[in-house]
This record gives sequence, C-alpha cells and structure tokens, in this order.
Amino acid sequence: MPSRLPPKRLRQQALSTFDIGLLDFLSLQQCDVGTVAGKKNSILGKVMPDSQRFLYELDIIRAIESCEVTDRELAESLYQVAQKKWLELPIAFGNAIFQGEESDAFFSLSNGFLPLNYSTEHQQELLNALNRLIVIGENLESLPIVDGDRFENDLKALLNSEYAGRLLYSLSRITSYLNQVSHEVSALDQKVCGAPMAYLSQQFERHYVKALQPYMGRINSSAYEVLPLLNRLAELGKVSSETQVFMRQFSLQGVSGSVWLDYQEASQKHAKQWSRVFGLCSVSLSS
Repeated sequence: MPSRLPPKRLRQQALSTFDIGLLDFLSLQQCDVGTVAGKKNSILGKVMPDSQRFLYELDIIRAIESCEVTDRELAESLYQVAQKKWLELPIAFGNAIFQGEESDAFFSLSNGFLPLNYSTEHQQELLNALNRLIVIGENLESLPIVDGDRFENDLKALLNSEYAGRLLYSLSRITSYLNQVSHEVSALDQKVCGAPMAYLSQQFERHYVKALQPYMGRINSSAYEVLPLLNRLAELGKVSSETQVFMRQFSLQGVSGSVWLDYQEASQKHAKQWSRVFGLCSVSLSS
C-alpha cells in the first residue's frame, strides 16, 4: 500500500504572529493594519482555517505596506513584520493547500479505486481549480489579489474530486496485479505452447486487452493532465518534510518512492513477459 497523508501535526507549519499594543492599535486606526490585525487576534481569528489564514497573510502585508506611520519605532517594527510575512507566504500557501480538510479528502486512500469508466471529461473542474491555484502560487512575490470565495471553491473542488487518493490507490493495486502476473508468466517456457497457450491467450484478451488495458489508458490520460499541476503546487507551497516524502509518490521523475514510476515499470515488465511467451509459441494477438 502507498503511504498515507501524514497527520496534521506533521503537515502544519507554524507562521509568525504579532500583537499590537492598545496604544499602537489606536495609532493605526487611520489605516487598515489595526483592523486586519484585530480580526486575527479575535476569538474566531485565533482558530481560522488555513485557507483563511493565507488570505489574512496577504491582507496584513498589503495593509502594512499601504500604511504611513509617523512613529519611527512603530514603522520599523511593522516593516520587520511585513518582511517576515513575505518570507512566510509560501508556507501559508502550502498550509492552505495541503493542511485543511480538503486535502484530507483529496489524498485519502479510503475512497477506493477511480471508477472503471473514469475519463478526463470528469476532471475539468479539478483542472481549472488546480490551474487557478498555481497562478496564485506563482505570483506570491507580487502579492496577488485573491478572490476569497473563488479560492475556497477551488479548494472544495479538490475535496469533491477525491482524485489524488483514488489515483494512488488504483495505481498501487494495478501495480501489484501486474507484478504478480509478470512473476507467474516469467516461469513459463515452450512447454506451455499448444492448448495451454490457447487458453492463456483467451485469458490475456479477456482480462487485460479488453478490461485492464483500456482502464489503464484512461488512468494514464487523466494522470498526465493532473500530476504535473499537483506536483507544481507542491513546489510552490513550502510544505513540511513529511509532506514532501508523501508527495514523491506522485512524481513523474525518477525519484525514489514514486508510485507512478513503480506502476510504469510494472506495466512495461508485464508487457515484456507476455511478449516473450507469445514469441516462444509464435502466437499473434489481434490487438
């Protein structure tokens, strides 16, 4: 089985906080810093979800940089806060994507297989959401204006799709099946030619060519659209080391721990073993 998404305590990355004293708070009423900071320091603000915390980080940086403060000491303190917040934006973005309840559902292995009739037509909403999230992540340095409702809806699209966990589970089960069959077929020699080979050819056509191979084709088409976007999001959001290890399972590159690459290798091995046996027995398939 593939690795499960790490628990929240291993995915959550701390962000800096700051409190504004009463006098400083009053002196900032002519701009938005006091208002924005006040929301964060409220009872509800202290338990805001990671998606809202990311939006807050954008707002507080924008408020500080647009506020003219005459008190030099206070101005310097706010400048230091803003600089630290700038550095933490990728962390806040990563928390928003990979920490909330949306990611729990998106990466959950308990959702089972991708449906047998799954196709790229079913994932357009997911692709749109991933692309919009990537645009935000790629523009953090310019402090993007983010539509809060759209941002939350895009995260909900990930939750509703349950795609990443279903893909991971499907790939691992198919890989196990292919490796098991490859192992058995590798033991066959010319003794299997004749009637046994005729039976095996029928089973190959029935279970692989007509059932599994089309399913794998649909999985491949969808994964080649989604995985580059998902891996790009993991790059843009500064995530914990435990989350990085988990995300390697989706890597399209030659990295250790990639479930996708294990699946590709199993598929190639499976094809080679059947080709070898068919060659031994001079059997040709219609497909």
